[in-house]
Amino acid sequence: MNGVALAVLLAIIVEKLVQIFKDIVYSIPFLPDKFRPLTLELLSLACGLLLAFQTNINAFELLNVKISNPIVGIVTTGLVIGKSSNFAHDFFKAFK
Repeated sequence: MNGVALAVLLAIIVEKLVQIFKDIVYSIPFLPDKFRPLTLELLSLACGLLLAFQTNINAFELLNVKISNPIVGIVTTGLVIGKSSNFAHDFFKAFK
């Protein structure tokens, strides 16, 4: 599978996972309202990192950029995937 397509697929998966957990986060009674969006954002980033490590995807390698530590590339890719889930959500919402 093309690396860019894999990154897009992972962003879509993260977006769907966050949607599943959204109801759970908003139903936690002791969590203040102002922390709920932050909790979802952290969950999104954590899912992105987890999936990037599990799939061993490195955006720098995909772009043929040499870096000395590949872990940095995987972490960066995971953060981008986690943050890109918001873009995936907006994209699908526009086509609904």
